[in-house]
Amino acid sequence: MKFVFLLFFLSVYLFGNDFITLKEYAKMLYENPRGIGCNHCHGEDGSEQILGYTLQKDKKVPFVIPSIQNLTYEEFAKSLKEEKESKSVMPTYFLTPNEIIALYNYIQEKSKEKKQ
Repeated sequence: MKFVFLLFFLSVYLFGNDFITLKEYAKMLYENPRGIGCNHCHGEDGSEQILGYTLQKDKKVPFVIPSIQNLTYEEFAKSLKEEKESKSVMPTYFLTPNEIIALYNYIQEKSKEKKQ
């Protein structure tokens, strides 16, 4: 029995360093959750971005992606879970609850880093 525990702890020690950290996992999700990364529209830290421009009455009007830094967790999770209207630009990612939590925490951390 002692041998089994020793083998278990030895394998955890040897192979445990190969796993990514929670922060690395969240960064991976933010940059490429399901083909199109959040960073392409929301920037590296979730701040307000201009995605592109449209012409309205011969005037160039910016298409602004709002900041997601100051959302509550409930607002953030709802925006990722709710069914999108056909006119919405935001893709549906089909994220798990744990992935949503990881993304939310990553954005909050990036927001704090930018302010410092």
